[in-house]
Amino acid sequence: MFKKITCFILTAFMLFSFAGCGNPQQEAQVSEDLSSVLSITPPPSSEESSEPQMAINPLTGLDDLDPSVVSNRPVAVMVNNLAVAQGVQTGLNDADIVYETLVEGGITRYMAVYKDISKLSNIGTVRSARYVYVDLALGHDALYVHAGMDPIYCEPHMEQTGIDDIDLNSGAAANYSMRLSNGLATEHTLYTSGSKLVSAISGLSRRNTTTKTEWLNFGDPDATQKPSAGNCNILSVPMSSSYVSGFTYDATTGNYLKTQNGHPQKDYRTGEQLEFRNIFVLLTTTSLYPDGYHCKVNLTSGTGYYVSAGGYELVRWSKGSASAPLKITKSDGTELTVNAGKSWICIADLKTNVLINE
Repeated sequence: MFKKITCFILTAFMLFSFAGCGNPQQEAQVSEDLSSVLSITPPPSSEESSEPQMAINPLTGLDDLDPSVVSNRPVAVMVNNLAVAQGVQTGLNDADIVYETLVEGGITRYMAVYKDISKLSNIGTVRSARYVYVDLALGHDALYVHAGMDPIYCEPHMEQTGIDDIDLNSGAAANYSMRLSNGLATEHTLYTSGSKLVSAISGLSRRNTTTKTEWLNFGDPDATQKPSAGNCNILSVPMSSSYVSGFTYDATTGNYLKTQNGHPQKDYRTGEQLEFRNIFVLLTTTSLYPDGYHCKVNLTSGTGYYVSAGGYELVRWSKGSASAPLKITKSDGTELTVNAGKSWICIADLKTNVLINE
């Protein structure tokens, strides 16, 4: 480019010299061309042409969020965790937060929360709503996606709270899901996707903006801190006798690899093992509702553990009203700084024998 400009300037000067021999019109034109060449803007530097500035994701503390979706509501999706369906779980690794707690009969169910669903592939399999997850979704002002609900306790609570939801088993909302053959019974084949949920928000006239950003106090994404109470390379959380969530620290990535009953828990679509930067174990009282079947999980307050970067910290937590976000502090009530990254949250009974191995 420099050589071309230099040659053009030399040529222009020569023409200018000839033009100076008595042709004012030609002289003016050459002078204009020369000025144009001299005012050429140089190409942008590598710094000027770098990637556009990204925004902070309030659910993870990472600066990887497209600025155009900062005000978007999170979307919370109920995901099947029955033993028979664990092998076909999809989309959990893309979640910013995954909640796990008991629902009935000693089984757990997941709720995956996403700040930006626009680029997600399939998510599922999708299962029915439960009372405790309604309050957890409300705490994020999330659009709550499920397939049916417990009609005895959950449905009245959803009506009472007025939660904004999409029931993929009901009416027009069913158009935003799909049945995918995965070798299991039909009840374990319901999925949705990021593009379908984006369409659902528009097609079903759901609110897509939020002002609620309160969540955790995240630290600098480039400055990981190891919790100071002790080492934790292997964590085991027996949610029940038949549902044991495990986490093994991988120092090369700084994440914990997820296991279920001692086996690697992998995404059905990608084959990748689930991994999360932060693990929370929040302890509380659980009991059975009067029907003797569905599990009642107390979300008022309790104690627990924060696990990250190969270490752990004792914590205290509280929630308050149905729409209030979880608040997690150190055990003495002072502020807890959490490493930027995705989080897995087990809400377990006080009697759970949580095992922390160095």
